Amino acid sequence: MKLFYLLFSATLYVLSYSPFDYKILIFLSLIIFLIVIEDVPLKKKIRYTFLYSIFIHTLGVSWVSESLITYGLMNMAGSILITAFFIIVISIPYILIALFHKSIKKNGLYHINLLAVTFIIAEYIKSLFFGGFPWLLIGGSQNGTIFNLIYPVFGTFMVSYIIVLLSCLFYKALHTKQKQYILFSIILGSTYLSIYFKSDTKEVLYNNHISFTIYQPNIYPDKAYDVDEYQNIVSEYIKFLDEKNTSDLTILPETITPYVLNNNNKLLKKIMTMSNKSNIIIAGFFTKSEKNDYFNSMIFFSDKVDYYHKRKLVPFGEYTPWYDTFIELSNSLDIPLSNLSHGPDTQKDIFFNNTKLLPLICFESTFPNLVNSDTENEIIINISNDGWFGKSLAPYQHLQITQVRALEFNRYILRAANTGLSAVINNHGEIIEYIPINKQGTISGFVPINLHRSFYSQYGDICVLMLLFLTLISKVSTRLER
Repeated sequence: MKLFYLLFSATLYVLSYSPFDYKILIFLSLIIFLIVIEDVPLKKKIRYTFLYSIFIHTLGVSWVSESLITYGLMNMAGSILITAFFIIVISIPYILIALFHKSIKKNGLYHINLLAVTFIIAEYIKSLFFGGFPWLLIGGSQNGTIFNLIYPVFGTFMVSYIIVLLSCLFYKALHTKQKQYILFSIILGSTYLSIYFKSDTKEVLYNNHISFTIYQPNIYPDKAYDVDEYQNIVSEYIKFLDEKNTSDLTILPETITPYVLNNNNKLLKKIMTMSNKSNIIIAGFFTKSEKNDYFNSMIFFSDKVDYYHKRKLVPFGEYTPWYDTFIELSNSLDIPLSNLSHGPDTQKDIFFNNTKLLPLICFESTFPNLVNSDTENEIIINISNDGWFGKSLAPYQHLQITQVRALEFNRYILRAANTGLSAVINNHGEIIEYIPINKQGTISGFVPINLHRSFYSQYGDICVLMLLFLTLISKVSTRLER
């Protein structure tokens, strides 16, 4: 029966994220999980916690297998095996929760705080180690709620901490029926339910703005990497460039062609002809360095050419896990798709007039530390290719993560994706306009600049790190006193 509760709880967890967005279910999921592990021996507690994490990631990120089957030339058995291994690896850090869990019914705020901090540590480990996979973080589910006030100040990990803390308090109130916990829970629950954040975008003043055009070609990888389709794809992009309206920024998606960028390229010549200092064309290409390193790059074409090389590569897509299965295709295209190089940590800043353009390629939008925000005049440019994961939850979850980045940094985000979801996201994390999945289309308009820097953009996770440090010091001091 406990396994059923864990599976049900994990289902509620995933339903709190896009495209479902039943955000309140994250609390119910955590409360059920706490009930399951409350009065069981340590070994069972570890087992149940690990299974809870396994169920969450199986339901939430099993779309990895689709790309392995469809584009990785892998059979069903191999895909399931690799996906299962991946899910197990990213679930391991959550065992820490079981190790530090103490009875919430019997203990007070000190142990509740310790448990909430342990959740953050588990999420940190998942985000930093094993290549880093900050997907389905608890705090990433709450955009558009009262937590909109928290993201720009303390970031996603602090939202995770608060949600776990509140869930523990709700659980304690439910079981102990102590007046102070019941009253506290009613006040906090009512506040959460009564406040829904949606800004009035009509009030935005466009005295200082940049015009843009985003193009979504709706080209899936099976077509993009078909050598017989190459000329047709190039023709589609050229047709779009010939017909598009003049705008300051024209944004094309990630890796729009399957070949390394070179001068003998009809599309490149067209882009160079149509771009200038006042009309920048931004597009994703593979590039090759003088040392024969290959990069997934975002290229800014104006009166000059600027490069940004992707720093965070996708697990099971751009390095070793796909090497053996994709090597044949890689050789035919003369690109080591599964052995791309990481871009350098420090790269040249890119500006349009006095506005800094902050590049994020695909998976990088899940890492807030990659947003190099240090001035007021900034726009985040995000190009992606979620077509690798087909008609799954991945594109919706990815867009939601990108919305949280807009909240944290108080920045507009212009997002171009090959097959969707391309979108304009305002600094409140709201989608102003988007192109649905599996649709070809464009978005044109204006975005304001000169927005103030958020506290989070200046100090990052310093408050969360201080919380972790103080909790650790308190834990060590308590043990020494014993």
